[in-house]
Amino acid sequence: MTKSRRTASTSPAERITAAIIEKLEQGTKPWVKPWRGVPVSRPLRSCGTPYRGMNTFWLWMVAD
Repeated sequence: MTKSRRTASTSPAERITAAIIEKLEQGTKPWVKPWRGVPVSRPLRSCGTPYRGMNTFWLWMVAD
């Protein structure tokens, strides 16, 4: 028998939403940084290709 992997865990969308809500409840806007500096580039995979879409946002948010 095989078990569904999603029965005990949450979906990626639910985890991302929960993390954003947690940051907002702490009074932090996860997409705004309190400093200005050099232009920010997207996070890169080990092969040098930049991440796209929600992966970019997620990696920036969890980098704190």
